[in-house]
Formats: sequence, C-alpha cells, structure tokens
Amino acid sequence: MTSRRMLERSAPRTENYRNVIEELRQRYNLLTHSQKRIAEYILDQFHAIAFSDVGQMAARLGVHPSTIVRLCYRLGFNGFPEFQQHIRQDVRGQLSRADEEIGAGASSEHLQGTTFGVSLVDDVRSLSRTMMGLTVDDLNRVVDRIVVARRLYVVADFWDFALAHYFGLALSRLRLDVHTLAADEGVSKVRFAEIGEPDCLVAFTFPSFAQFTRRAALWARKRKAAIVAITDTPVSAVGRVADVVLVAAPTRSGLQNSIVAPMAVANAVLNGVMAAMSAAALHR
Repeated sequence: MTSRRMLERSAPRTENYRNVIEELRQRYNLLTHSQKRIAEYILDQFHAIAFSDVGQMAARLGVHPSTIVRLCYRLGFNGFPEFQQHIRQDVRGQLSRADEEIGAGASSEHLQGTTFGVSLVDDVRSLSRTMMGLTVDDLNRVVDRIVVARRLYVVADFWDFALAHYFGLALSRLRLDVHTLAADEGVSKVRFAEIGEPDCLVAFTFPSFAQFTRRAALWARKRKAAIVAITDTPVSAVGRVADVVLVAAPTRSGLQNSIVAPMAVANAVLNGVMAAMSAAALHR
C-alpha cells in the first residue's frame, strides 16, 4: 500500500450523509479536477449512487473507476461498496418519507398533464428534497448567528435578490441594523466595507456567475464576520467559505429557476429568529 493510500485511509470515517457533505465541502479545494466532478455528482445525484455500481458511475462522469474509489478512501471509507451502503441507508429513509408525502399530494391530480401541474409538482418535489437535507442543528446555528450579530448584511445577485430583499425586509421588522445589498448599490457597498467580527453576512446564491456575492463573502471572511450561505450546493463558491450552509434545491420546469424552496428556507429561518427573540421582536 502506498503512503498516499495510507494517508487517504487515515481520514476519520463518516457516520451519516450530512458528514459526507461537510467532508466534501471542507476538502473540495484540495481535490483534483476529476475528484471535484465526482464530488459535485455525489451532492447532486446521491439517489442514483445508491443504485448503480462504480463502473456505471465512472462511465457517466467519464473518469476511471479507481478515481472514485480513491475519493471514497479520502472520505474515510474502505472503498466504494461501503460508501454506497452508507448512502443507501440514507436514501431508504428519504424514500419512505417521500412516499408518505406523495400520498398526501394526490390533490394535484386534476392538474395532471398541464403546464401548471408540472410546475407545481416540481416545486413540491423541490421543497421535499430541500426539507430532507436540512437539520435542526444547522437551522439553529443560523438563527443564533443572526440573533447575536451586531449588524446583519443580506446579499444577493440577479434573481436571488428577490429573496434577499424579502429576507432583509422581514428581518428589519425583528431587529436593528439589517442592511440588504445588491450588486449595483454603491451606498450599500460603502456601508458593507465596515463589516467585522461581531457581524453576520447572509448570502443567497444559486447561479454560479454571481460574482458580487462571492466577493462579498470573501470580504466578510477576511473581516472575520460570520457567514451564512443559502445556496444549491455546499461546494458553491460561497458555500465553501461559509460557516453554515443551508441547501435549497431549485427547480427549472420553465424559463427560470423556481424560488419556492429557497423562499421556504428563508421563512423557516425568519420564524426561528422570531421565536428566539421572542418578546424583543414582538416589541419592535
């Protein structure tokens, strides 16, 4: 066994899919180009991984099977079979919950076969997938950072700004010093230059080309502020530098991405902040 293989095997073994996500997020910049492609596939298609062998997965990605096996070692598994079994356990639980939700959603049958039905069902699936990926611990960590922050900055680009505007406006009803930033607002950027360690940045980012949001997150990290990312993958440019990542699964059944799932996550956080601040929020 080579020294590199021994080093990769020495990584701490993960215990659940959430830990796999965190391992990939933390190690993403250290991975090779091929391993990054595999990591992105794992995060986006873990249901498919549960029911395909390493050869099929390698063929889809255009990589050698040994590259996938090496990544499994790096994540602390004894190979692809152990990693796959780990994912299968998680998928079984998710499929069981999904079956119950599908049964409860039979009321959409009258829209079946229409554009409206396709759009609405896609949103329901996106919301279900998003809920499955969230944890109470992560949501509480986000709420804690928002509540204790001296100043709160909410930032987004392009269509994500609709989310940021709503989130910032609602938060400003609950607490002081909430600033919403857009890429084309010079005054907001000047104010953002003052961000520091007692502050918190909440970044909504889904398109990979949201450069202003990425630069804002890097500046906040340099200034030692807390960073919360609400994004579609934990290995997005902002997700990799954030302290806490909440993943929301967008859908695209039409010309534009649906913001239903990210909006639901924003609402969940707002309600958490409301509960945490209690009397203070109600008084404001």
